[in-house]
Amino acid sequence: MKLKENIKLFIFEAAAALCGILTIVFAALPAYFEADKADLSLLEMAFGSGDRIQSNGLLIMAFIILVLGVVCSIALAVFQILHVKFLNDKVITIMAIASGILVLVGGIILTCGLFISGLDKANSSLGFTQGNWGIKSGMIITPIFTLISFALCYPSALIILHHKDVADKESKPANKEVKM
Repeated sequence: MKLKENIKLFIFEAAAALCGILTIVFAALPAYFEADKADLSLLEMAFGSGDRIQSNGLLIMAFIILVLGVVCSIALAVFQILHVKFLNDKVITIMAIASGILVLVGGIILTCGLFISGLDKANSSLGFTQGNWGIKSGMIITPIFTLISFALCYPSALIILHHKDVADKESKPANKEVKM
């Protein structure tokens, strides 16, 4: 039964890692457009784009946090499939929680790059309404895959509670039906 559980947890963590990688890839898609200027991605907002926008330390930190979360998720998936000796319920839970939180924090801060970089303040609200500037697909897809990656870390993060529930269920005697 433990082998079957390891495979299930591997699938969830591998899917979380894949969605985390897709979050990074989608952060490179155009996320902001402005009339008569080149589109900007979330990564360009973080690392700068020539003279148009300077690099932003908070967004760079968010990108690094996102990458660390993906690396943690990949490591947990590899540990699950290889059945390493030090992998117990506590290690699985800690790594899954760390992976999920790192991906969530990094992805959400990176998604707020438009507001953190100040590009929304550089243009008027009327310009947004008239379509002179706005958001593109990268700004929408990045947080979606961030949340999916976070949600896929959930089964591994609750493995201690799952095993405790199973043990409690097995230790209780069978409930007899009470007739009234």
